[in-house]
Amino acid sequence: MHGGEIVVETWLSRGVDTVFFVPGGTNVTVLEALSRNQNKIRSVPTRLESSAVFAADAYAAIRKKPACVVVSRAPGATNASIGIHTAMQASRPVVLFITNIPRRLKGRESFQEINYLEMYTPVAKAVIDVNSLDELAGDIARALDISVSGRPGPVVVAISKDILDEKADDPLIPKPAAPVRLGPDPLAVDRAARLIESSKNPIILAGEMVGFESANSELEKFAEATGAGVLTAYRQQDSIRADHPSHFGHLSINRLPFQEQALKESDLIIAVGSRLDSVSTADYTMLRPDQKLIMIYPDPSAFAPWQADAALGSNVIPAMVAIANALSAPPPDRIAWRDKVHQEEVDFAKPGEIEIQGDIDMAQVIEHFNKAVPKESVMVSDAGTFGRWITRYYRFNEPNTELSPVSGAMGYGVPGGIGAQVANPDDPVFVWVGDGGFLMTGNECAAIVQEKLPVKLIVCDNNCWGSILVHQQKTFDGWDFGTRLASPDFAAIGRGFGMPAWTVSKTEEFAGALEEMMAVDGPAMLHLLQDMRDVSPYSGSAR
Repeated sequence: MHGGEIVVETWLSRGVDTVFFVPGGTNVTVLEALSRNQNKIRSVPTRLESSAVFAADAYAAIRKKPACVVVSRAPGATNASIGIHTAMQASRPVVLFITNIPRRLKGRESFQEINYLEMYTPVAKAVIDVNSLDELAGDIARALDISVSGRPGPVVVAISKDILDEKADDPLIPKPAAPVRLGPDPLAVDRAARLIESSKNPIILAGEMVGFESANSELEKFAEATGAGVLTAYRQQDSIRADHPSHFGHLSINRLPFQEQALKESDLIIAVGSRLDSVSTADYTMLRPDQKLIMIYPDPSAFAPWQADAALGSNVIPAMVAIANALSAPPPDRIAWRDKVHQEEVDFAKPGEIEIQGDIDMAQVIEHFNKAVPKESVMVSDAGTFGRWITRYYRFNEPNTELSPVSGAMGYGVPGGIGAQVANPDDPVFVWVGDGGFLMTGNECAAIVQEKLPVKLIVCDNNCWGSILVHQQKTFDGWDFGTRLASPDFAAIGRGFGMPAWTVSKTEEFAGALEEMMAVDGPAMLHLLQDMRDVSPYSGSAR
């Protein structure tokens, strides 16, 4: 059995059923082993390494298990780095396998040589450089286990080509470890329950661990037991149903007026599975000295920057259940306040406030889209200002339906659609992507067509780098430089890849085009011509 076979056999021992990859000269033994296991592992080729990791990020978000990626040495490994950074900021269990130069060439700045420990340590959960064939299976098993333990995150494994080419007799593959589940300390549970009961207007901040633990229903029960409102952390909108009476909306880059008022009135923040990232906390300014903080998170390092009044180093489900069981019924005044804020959120998500300059009203487009698509549809959104129309007006009412780059990395959308559709083949997947983001990784439409994935793409084309344009115009009173784009005919590009495509230039054309696109049994594209004057749905507020 050669090293490539050991890699694949170790994957199989941990239940890996999908691998995203870009072929390279150093990983041919891995690809050969994969070719003999196509009935057990689906191998999905992308055209660029960053796309492979973006696809794996989306896959891991839905499947809650390690998503494996194989790339070749330095050029491939450096291309993959943007995806690893994205997976780290999103707490996603992506495992990147870099097939490296032979060991005897190391340390001389050899062809395509990089020190991956130095390169990846700042942006990955762990980095492992395999030293020998004897250690190969154990190191891979450890990497897969690390990726899902505690706070999930990306792990990078570098394996030299000579190890992959070498042969071994009956290598020992470690048996799968029992999953680690952390429970709450009883004293911390009691402290948290007393803080909640003495609070007037508590707010739950629901973070990434709610999704990873599939704790959506438990979150709703916890919200009902506490009577608290729920704000979802940045790009975690599917943590709680938008129609749930506790829903206070999404903490995005644009903090909304009613949210600011609710936070001002709140005397207690309950951070459930959130590392309290910079966007969700308005660059770490959200918490006031007079507010109390309860924090639930499975990684002790996440507590260090905060002075929590009750700290529960625990998985979120057992902590929420334990606290809820220790509570008495919430007081009527708290429920009335919660219902008032929720209604303000519902009203804010209705079209009509923003004056539209062009021929397409994105608020009306999203409202129709919301009614037309099944509620279990997966929404993959690239980074870009166009996405703020979605976050404001689309109503997420099912778990595992929102995917977007928590790091703000452009180019996520199209490859994210690949990972989402592979992970969830039975539900519709819609990719919303701007003109700039599409021109970064839209080449992955070739992979979508090749893999026969029925992904539906909506390209929002406003001929500009929208978010940067907003910053320029706010800072320099209407000035812009370098932010205007000359867009191609995206519908023609879609047809060139082999998928039907439509162009929409007016609001009233969208419904018919969407209906026709959804009827296609396979991939399809809709080219939406926006006006750059309608770049944002927030009346000029952007950070």
